[in-house]
Order: sequence, then C-alpha cells, then structure tokens
Amino acid sequence: MTAFQWITVPTLLALFLWDMWHLGRGPLTTGSRLLRMTLWLSAALAILRPDWVQKIAEWLGIGLGANLVLYLFALAFLWTSFFLYSRIVRLRQDVTDVVRQLAILRAERGGGHGAPS
Repeated sequence: MTAFQWITVPTLLALFLWDMWHLGRGPLTTGSRLLRMTLWLSAALAILRPDWVQKIAEWLGIGLGANLVLYLFALAFLWTSFFLYSRIVRLRQDVTDVVRQLAILRAERGGGHGAPS
C-alpha cells in the first residue's frame, strides 16, 4: 500500500463508522446517512483497488478510470447544485409566505409599524 492509501482509507473508514454510529440520529435522514456511507466505502474501495475503477471505465467505454471518476464528480456536482438551488427557492417562498401571514395578522390586530407585541 502507498502512503496515500495508508492515510485516506482509515480516514474514510472512520467516516463510515461515524455515519453508521449516528444512523437514525441527528439532523440527517437515514437515506442521507446511507448515501454517505456508500460513498465512503466506494471511495475507500476505489483507492484500494484502482484497477477495478479502470475495468469499470473500460466496460463503460471510457478510456481511463480517472476520467470515470471525474465524470461522476461532475454529474454529482450538477445534481447537488440543482438540488440546493431548488431548496433555496423553496425556502425563499416559505419565508415570503411567513412574512405575508405575519403582516396580515398585524394588520388585523390594528398593529402599526412598530415592534411586535
């Protein structure tokens, strides 16, 4: 094993164990934790056995394993960007709805422009 493998594989396994330990707890959903655990193990496996990544790349018609990894990261980045953008749009709409309801309630109570009572 190379020095890089000695450093990264135990780190990835520690991240896997951390997520396994916190599975079902905390702010992340179980699905999110399982996805993260899958990614940690996949990365560790790809680092330990880069020849497998190369074989998968060749099977898919991609010349190099590194290109396969790059393409997967590009697709993951795009998906994440679109997902987070949609969440931001939804949150902005939710804030707008809450502020609108608050303004209506204050107007119905005869409240002015001052601080909330």
